[in-house]
Amino acid sequence: MNLKKEGKMLGIIVMLLVSLFLLSPLASPVAKASQSGWSRSTWVYLPAVIGTNKGAVINTTIILSYPGSGEVTVTSNGTVQPSTIYSMKMAFIVAMLYSGLNYHDYNLKISINASGTISGPSGSFGVMLATYGLANGLNTTALHKFTITGAVSPSGLSGPIGGLQEKCMAASKNNLTIAFPIGNLISSGAGFCKKYAPIPGIIAGIEKIYNSTPYMINISIGNNTYFNMNMRKASLFFINRTKGILNIINRTIAYLPNQTLLKANVYELINNTKNDIYLSYKDLNETPYASASYAFTSYYDALTVNYTIWLYRISKNGTTFPTAFIIKTANKIINKAEDLESKLINYSNVDTLYGQELLSVAFSRIADTIYNAKYLESLVKGTSGISLSLAAQNLAYINARLDSALSWADAALSSASMPPYITPSLIKTTALSSSAFTETAINYADSLIEYYIKQFVSIGNVEEANQLNAMKDNLDFLLTYANSLLKKGYYTAAIGIYEDALQNSLNIIFVVIGTSYPVITNSYTKELQNEFNLISSQLASRGLESSIDGSYMSYAKQIIKKDPASALNIMEIAVIDSLIWYMGVLALNGGNTSNYVYISSNPFSIAFEILYLIIGISLGILIALTFVIRGYRKAGS
Repeated sequence: MNLKKEGKMLGIIVMLLVSLFLLSPLASPVAKASQSGWSRSTWVYLPAVIGTNKGAVINTTIILSYPGSGEVTVTSNGTVQPSTIYSMKMAFIVAMLYSGLNYHDYNLKISINASGTISGPSGSFGVMLATYGLANGLNTTALHKFTITGAVSPSGLSGPIGGLQEKCMAASKNNLTIAFPIGNLISSGAGFCKKYAPIPGIIAGIEKIYNSTPYMINISIGNNTYFNMNMRKASLFFINRTKGILNIINRTIAYLPNQTLLKANVYELINNTKNDIYLSYKDLNETPYASASYAFTSYYDALTVNYTIWLYRISKNGTTFPTAFIIKTANKIINKAEDLESKLINYSNVDTLYGQELLSVAFSRIADTIYNAKYLESLVKGTSGISLSLAAQNLAYINARLDSALSWADAALSSASMPPYITPSLIKTTALSSSAFTETAINYADSLIEYYIKQFVSIGNVEEANQLNAMKDNLDFLLTYANSLLKKGYYTAAIGIYEDALQNSLNIIFVVIGTSYPVITNSYTKELQNEFNLISSQLASRGLESSIDGSYMSYAKQIIKKDPASALNIMEIAVIDSLIWYMGVLALNGGNTSNYVYISSNPFSIAFEILYLIIGISLGILIALTFVIRGYRKAGS
C-alpha cells in the first residue's frame, strides 16, 4: 500500500518536472519582456572659468538609468550651486522629451570632476546632448571631440553664456572643438576660438555633435473655421476700442508737458498704433490671428499714451509721483481678473481639444495680468526712480492683457463643442506633467535671479537687484497659485497658469542676444521651426494638433524683421505650449514596459505554442503513468 502511494507521488513529481522543462521555451519571451533595469554612461567635456580669468575643461560623467522616478543627482568634489543643479534638471527633462520618453521613468546622475564652488547654467546644454545620446543608443564617443557650453532653455535652445574667451582658450589648449550658443558668435571672446561650432539648439546640436543625417519635417495644419472667426471678432473688438482711445487722446494730449523727448515718444506710439490698425485690417481675412495680434498691439500702444497723459496730469507734470493712483488701478484690474477666473472655472470641464487650449490661453492671460499687476506694485513700492512712462506702459499692458483674456474666453466657449474630443485623463495628466515641468523652470529661473542679484549687489546696483527680487516673488506666486488650482482639480486653469509661469520664466532663462545680426536670428528661427515641426508632428499623428500654436509661429514670422526678439520669444512659447500637451500624452501612456504581458501576434507561432503545450503535457502524463504502473506491479509482487 505504501509503495502505491509512493508511486503516485513520484509520478506526479515527474509529470510536473517534465512539463516545466518542455514549457520553459514558452516562458522566455515573458522573461525578456519584463526588464530588470539598465544603466548607460558616458562622459562629456564642459568648459568652465576658474577664478576670474582662467579657463578649464571639466570631465563630467553622465549615467542614465532605468527604471527610475525622474530623479536628477548632481555631485562634484566641491559645492554645486542651485543655478547649476536646476539647469541640469531642465537638461534632463528636455532631452527625454525630444527622445519621446516619459522622464519620470528614468534617473540621471551627473558627476562633475571639479572642486570648489560650481555655479551657473552653462554646462546644461552639454549634459542635455549627452543624455539624449544615452537615451537613443547613439555612439556617445562623438562627444569627446568637443567641449560644449550653453544654458539650456525649456524648449531646447542653447542660451548665451559668459567667459567665452577663457573657455575658447581652454578648448584650444586641449585640441578640442568648442560648441557654444550661436548668440555668442558676436561676442569678443569668439575671436579666441581656433575650432568652434556655434549651435542654436538641440536639433542642430544633435546634427553637429553626433553627425546625424540632416532632416526636414514640414507640417501644414489646416485652418479652423471657428478659431479664425473668433480671431476676426477679437480684431474688430480691439480696433474699435483703439479708435475710441485715439479720440480721447486727441482731446487730452495738450495736457502733456512741453518736453521734446516725451512728446516724440508719444507721437511715435500714436503712429505705431495707426500703422498696426492698418496691418490688422490687411490681415483680417487671410491670417486672422495675425490680425488680432496687430489689433492688440495697437490697443496696448494707445492705452500707453492715454495712461501717460493721465499720470502726468495727476502728478502735476511729474512733480509728485502718483503711487496711490497706480496701486489703486492695478488692484482694480487684479480684482476684475480674479472675478473672470472664478467664472471661467465653471466652464473648464469642456472635453474638446480646441476648447481646452483656448480656455488655457484665457487662464494664461488672466495669470499674466495678475502677475504683471503685482510686479508693478512691487516696482512702485520698492524702487525709487521708476519713470511715469514705465508705469504707464505697465498699466496699459495689464489692462490690455485682461481684455485679451476676455476675447480668448469668448473664443473658448463658442468652440466648446468643436472636435477633436479628448478625455479627462489626458487633461489631468497634462496638468500634472505641467506642474513638474514648470516647477523645474521656476526653480531654474529663481536660481539664476539669485545668481544675478549677487552680482548686482557686489557692484552696488541695488535698483536692478530689487527689480529682480520683485520678479522672483511673482514667479513664485504664479507657481503657488497654479499648484493650488491643481489640488482643487481645476486642471484647465492650472495648465493655463503653468503656461504663463513658463513664459515669464523665459525672460530670465533665455535672453537672446545679437538679434540685429541676421545669421543669429535666422539660425534661432530655423531651430525653433524645426523643434515646433517635430513636436507638432508627434501630436498630429495622435490627432491632437490644433492650429493655435501654428498661428503663433506664422505671426512670429511676419514680425521677425521688425521685432526679432519678440518674434523669437513668441516662437519659443509656441514650442513650449506644444511640449506641454506632448508631455501629457507621454505621461498618459507611460513609458515603462516592465508590466507588459507577452502575447504573440503571429498565428503560426500561436498554433505551434499550443501544439507544443499539448505534447509537453501528454508526455508528462505518459511518463507519470509509467511510474505509477511500475509502482502497482511492485506492490502486487
